[in-house]
Amino acid sequence: MTETPKHLPPEALDAWLAEAKRVLEIDDEIDIAALLDVAKDVAHNVARPAAPLTTFALGLALGRQSSASDSPEAFSRLAELVTARALSWEQES
Repeated sequence: MTETPKHLPPEALDAWLAEAKRVLEIDDEIDIAALLDVAKDVAHNVARPAAPLTTFALGLALGRQSSASDSPEAFSRLAELVTARALSWEQES
């Protein structure tokens, strides 16, 4: 039996993210649009399965490289690096 995948409408992402943050005990602001843009660029230019792996790695890097006070700036910098690399990936492979 195959199950139809669930797709959240955009407005439900805020509710899901709030719950995930509660469960993970984090209170950082997360730029949903920027994170989804990184995932989209990686999925389209590298490979679909690379998108969740990359966003996980981005989260690890952010946690290791930033303090709470500079996390939005650190996220933007890291997201730009990953996006630039993803956009150039197809040209090199």
